[in-house]
Amino acid sequence: MPKSIPTEFFDMLPLPVVIIENDEHSLNHSLVYLNRRFTDVIGWSLKDIPDKEHWWKTVYPEPDYQKVVESQWELGMESLLENKDSFVLMTVNIMTKYNGTLRFNVYTEFKSFLVDGYYAVVFETVKRF
Repeated sequence: MPKSIPTEFFDMLPLPVVIIENDEHSLNHSLVYLNRRFTDVIGWSLKDIPDKEHWWKTVYPEPDYQKVVESQWELGMESLLENKDSFVLMTVNIMTKYNGTLRFNVYTEFKSFLVDGYYAVVFETVKRF
């Protein structure tokens, strides 16, 4: 893990957070840090999900749903570029390691001033009624 990542800051946050290396030469970006809350709520480790390819297969194990989420992601990215936004928001079902499938608002932030060369993904549990 790069020393420039402020792990103490991310570990104090009440929401699950993933830090991902923004590799301009590959679409399969490496996950480099999971905060404590991520481990508590979602459960996967960096060994389970070392990169985006493993992330997609692990948290979206149903192929049809994975395609839906990928399409939603692509639309979000197009909108991000067109509107010059700094993050993409998606609401998705994620397979956790120990608690089954949970629903999250997922915020993917691309213009971080905290860690140059990396971006953050933040997960907010959606309350069920």
